[in-house]
Amino acid sequence: MNREVGKKTAAIYARVSTLDQSCESQLEDLRRYASQRFGRCYEFVDEGVSGTQRRRPQLDALMNSAHKRLFDAVLVWKFDRFARSVKHLVDSLAEFRALGIDFVSYTEGVDYHDTHGPIAVSHRGCGRTV
Repeated sequence: MNREVGKKTAAIYARVSTLDQSCESQLEDLRRYASQRFGRCYEFVDEGVSGTQRRRPQLDALMNSAHKRLFDAVLVWKFDRFARSVKHLVDSLAEFRALGIDFVSYTEGVDYHDTHGPIAVSHRGCGRTV
């Protein structure tokens, strides 16, 4: 991974639960954010997949790519787009941290690279229970 500003790579993850919904508004915001801070970007989009499912096709692909260290940061529109249980979110954040990957929740203004990230996660949770 390249930590030089402008040469970092981001992974955008977006999700909606039903096929009659669209990820487009999430993607627009995240693409705009990424274009200002990253040189390159991958997109992982799960449509029609419940966030309560820990295994999702594009989330699994994102996690596999994380283990290959193909990006420096994961960007999500909101915590609950990534995980619906606090345990899943906290486990994933720990995994990213061990891999040296930052995590940003766009609408909640949380950057897990920031020292306040873990505190904010514990206070905000992700809209569901453990």
